[in-house]
Amino acid sequence: MDCPAATVFCDFDGTVTSVDTFDAVAARAAPELWADLKAQLFQFDITLLQGMQALADALTPHDLEAMVAHMGEYAPRPCFLPFLAELERAGLPFVLVSGGLVPLVEEVLGPHRHRLDQLIAAEVLSHPGGGLRFASPFANGQELVAKAEVVKRYGRGRSVVIGDSITDLGMAEVADLVFAREPLSGWLEQRGIAFHPWDSFADVEVVLRQQGLLPGAAA
Repeated sequence: MDCPAATVFCDFDGTVTSVDTFDAVAARAAPELWADLKAQLFQFDITLLQGMQALADALTPHDLEAMVAHMGEYAPRPCFLPFLAELERAGLPFVLVSGGLVPLVEEVLGPHRHRLDQLIAAEVLSHPGGGLRFASPFANGQELVAKAEVVKRYGRGRSVVIGDSITDLGMAEVADLVFAREPLSGWLEQRGIAFHPWDSFADVEVVLRQQGLLPGAAA
């Protein structure tokens, strides 16, 4: 098989969806705990792995069921599926990589999973004590889902990263081409990492065409 010109790595919460859906459902499941964890995460006082472990310790299987049910309220951005179709036509693999949980992502993208080259997120396992445990083959000492490692594993051609928040920082640091929204864009500016701001997947398409990764628009 020919190597594609690029592989697109895309976050889910707040990127494929128009709001940070993991933030929304976690806040409903454990409002006080999640508010505290989120504040610590955004100040880099705790790691992403520590934050997710603390959340898992506090949740029950019933909480997870409620979170999945709440995800039914959300849908992909209107421009997402047309963007995915453009990538398919150009032969560019699309890797959905989320710092959240597989059952939450699948509640929204399940009907389209066959169109994704990979769907990477944390699995939810039962805990002997009756609670929850989150696990990922891409976990390291800092992150539950180390997205930079996903880019290294599945990247073919140029690596294109699309994201919006703290879980996307690692993969943005190793990518060839980055699209970022706030708050990710602010952290990238602080680190001197170049990126393209985006509001819609149509904005991403424009730059990919300029870069020669998508064919030019029809006349």
